[in-house]
Amino acid sequence: MAEQNNMECDSYLEVDDAFLKNLPPSIRRYTYQGEQQFFDILKSESALFEASSTGSEFILFHASKETIETLFNPPNEESPISKLCTSFDTIEQLFLITMPSNPHSAAVDAFSTVIKDSLTSMGLSFSLQGYPNATTRGVSRGKQPDYGWGPKRRARGEPDSPSVTLEVAYSESDSKLNSDVRFWLNPNEGKAKLCLTLQIHKSRPEIRIEKWERQQDRKYRSQVTYITKNGDHFNVIHHPFTIPFESLFGRQPTCPREKDIEFSQGQLGEIADMIWESQGW
Repeated sequence: MAEQNNMECDSYLEVDDAFLKNLPPSIRRYTYQGEQQFFDILKSESALFEASSTGSEFILFHASKETIETLFNPPNEESPISKLCTSFDTIEQLFLITMPSNPHSAAVDAFSTVIKDSLTSMGLSFSLQGYPNATTRGVSRGKQPDYGWGPKRRARGEPDSPSVTLEVAYSESDSKLNSDVRFWLNPNEGKAKLCLTLQIHKSRPEIRIEKWERQQDRKYRSQVTYITKNGDHFNVIHHPFTIPFESLFGRQPTCPREKDIEFSQGQLGEIADMIWESQGW
């Protein structure tokens, strides 16, 4: 946990136009040579990932701009490869694949359940639109959040894309999550108000949750929460974890029951417990 002492909540991301090309070397890279080769690589990499305590859950493929557009632009979004693709960039000529894992899925499910329960208590269960694995496209880039949320009713001119996104990392480096944050908070690409990141440590019971916002032209980390476990004892540092109502709905609360969503210490512990149970902790 020594890294906590080096991470202040007022951190900014440096300006960086790179999206996928600067991802960490732990992510294996291949040149795309067709569907059969793709699924052969996916099978072998999935086996390596499941057997390793340090491997990456991602695979990066190089392909021509024309190939990427054919694979991922409409009407081909129902192709088996496009369903596995979480990010692409036609200028960098790269696309990223995420290999499914139980901890990753458990984190998304637990986090979205807390948000849903909070909205139910406000009477807003049907006022929010979910974006599970929905691709948001910029000029040359596209990305799916692990989950996203946005209001069903939007002001005129507001994009039909998530206002708040969640990105889950299962033992990946910060550079991958930082790439995600840059995309979602770019007003010309992801257009989100908030990007939430949840990082799961693969070899010990440790979780880090961050909240990133846009402040003028900079990406700003406004909250970081740590959850650890020692035996049966949970330790949550910096709670509650808060999602502002205005960021989610694009408007101010209009009645007393409408308020910011706050993840309590107990709820954060429940999220962590679901994740760690899937890891066998």
